[in-house]
Order: sequence, then structure tokens, then C-alpha cells
Amino acid sequence: MSNENPLIPLNFEQIPTQIGTNDQFAELTKGGDYLGRLQLFTKGRAVNMSLIAPGHYGIPESDDEIIDLGKSVDVLPLARRAKAVDMSDTGQIVISHDMKSNEFDRIASQADEGKPHRQYGVSFLIYERTTGLFLEFFCGNKSSRIESKKVSPFLPLVQGDIDAKARAGRDVTNLKPHGPVPMTLKVRVAENHKGSWHVPVVVDCSVPFTHMPPEKTLATEITKFLSVSDSGLEDATNDAAAN
Repeated sequence: MSNENPLIPLNFEQIPTQIGTNDQFAELTKGGDYLGRLQLFTKGRAVNMSLIAPGHYGIPESDDEIIDLGKSVDVLPLARRAKAVDMSDTGQIVISHDMKSNEFDRIASQADEGKPHRQYGVSFLIYERTTGLFLEFFCGNKSSRIESKKVSPFLPLVQGDIDAKARAGRDVTNLKPHGPVPMTLKVRVAENHKGSWHVPVVVDCSVPFTHMPPEKTLATEITKFLSVSDSGLEDATNDAAAN
């Protein structure tokens, strides 16, 4: 039955098409209770398979699906934690968030020695503008670790942090408490005698975030992100945890 010329045009502005909010439906369509990740792609299988262009940010959904966000991404950084990952055994990926642990030190030392499949650095919880998703952005290699220090001014700042900086002898004259500040992740090409690759670049974002999740959701996601086991060790033995 053709509806190209309906006798009575239907005005969708005047009738409901769903019961519930978009945020509620987004919760229903989650694939699992794990945090997705924002990744800058430069080389590897995903690029070779044309799942995403080199130098683009993406959100891996599965082995064969990546949400391509392009070369520029607006995010709100919400929290940070240390992270070291040993992926040398894909059947038992080891993750440590405790910088004082022997496991963290082992992974970091091996990464500095150039052993493959080991990374360490700062892991950020971010809220991405276009997808409305909470994601992890892990700065685990040398280039991203250097750039990660530029994210700090965009993180929420509370009076307790300012007081701690003052006790440490830092100049806090111009510091005032504030919530998360929008920032933009861009891309540049780095190169040396071994070749070239893409690295993240942190810059100011002049466009405010006009749509934000409820405060309760923000608090829940931040708390979950910062909650790790007492030992600081996390055995990522399944695909969801590895993601």
C-alpha cells in the first residue's frame, strides 16, 4: 500500500511517538554494563579493514563495527585514574590501577623497555558530545601520556584540591572551584626515524554542552569509574571487560 499521497497527512508534531525519554532508551540499548572507550586510530586491523580512517577518533562497538567520530571530538572530562595494562596474554589481560603496586610497576617498566602489548598512563572518564556516551580515554603510550597533562585544567576542581595545591607550595591565586570544562581532542602527525603515527592534541572548546545527563547519572558513572578493587588488580578475562 503506497503512502506517497495520503488522503490525510499525518502531523508527527502533534502526536507522541514514544513513552519515555531519549536517555532512558539509551540505557535500554546498552550492550552491557561496561564502559566503552574513545580511541585514536592510526594503524592496525581496523584501519586495514576500512572500518575507520587513520587519524580518526572512534568508539569500538565490536570487532567489525566502529563509530567514526572524525578528526575532532568535543568531550567533558569528568574524572581520572592511573592505569597499566598487560595485553601480552589475550586470554588473561591484566589491568592495574594502583601506581604503588608491584604489578603496575612491572607493566610500566616493561612498557618503557619497549616490550609490546604493555601500556600505562592516565585513564580519563569523559562524556562525548555527539553520542551522549560516557567513555574511557586512555593515554597509555608515550605520546599520549605527554599530552594527557593538558587535560587536567578541564577536569572538575573542588576547594579541597586547591587547598592541597596551596599546601604543596603551588600558586593558587587564580584558581577557583569549577565543574568540568568542555575541551576538544584534535589530531596531529608525529614522526621519527621509525615512521609516523597520529597523536592526540588537547585544545579549548568554545561551544558549551547544552545537553547533559542527570546529576544522579553523572555521580553514578564517576563513582563506578573510580571504584577499583583493594589490590588494584583487575583481571580482564572476557570481551566486555577488555573493552
